[in-house]
Formats: sequence, structure tokens, C-alpha cells
Amino acid sequence: MAPGGEPTTERAPVRLGSTNRERIELALEAERDTIRRYTERVDQAAAAGEAGLGVSLEDLIVDETGHEEELEMMLREFAD
Repeated sequence: MAPGGEPTTERAPVRLGSTNRERIELALEAERDTIRRYTERVDQAAAAGEAGLGVSLEDLIVDETGHEEELEMMLREFAD
């Protein structure tokens, strides 16, 4: 946004769970969505010839994948 301009996007709504399990499930869904979006950005960076940006995004994907795995582990703790 340029100085004095108006924002052209809106933030995504935040969904809140009513139980701990639901909160973890929502967090896991958010991590998976983040990984999907970063992966799309990697493809876009490659198409634009921005190899450095692609590598940085891949590093973020590694971090987010770690978060995803941690949340999956937490959910397994709720298994009956």
C-alpha cells in the first residue's frame, strides 16, 4: 500500500474452537493452509525467475511442516 492509499485486502477471519481438541484441529488446518499457500508462492517465484525467494519460502515450508507434525502429535494424544 502506498502512503495515503487504502488497503486492498482483508484479513482472514479467525476461527476459535470451544474445546482444546477443536483448537488444535483448527490450528492444524491453518498450518496446512499456510503450507499450501507457501507452496503456491514457491511455484510463482520459480516462474518469475526468483530463485532466492523460492529458497526462502521453502525454508518457511520446513518450519510450518514441523508445526504441522507437532499438532498432529498433539491430536494423537486425544485419541481414545
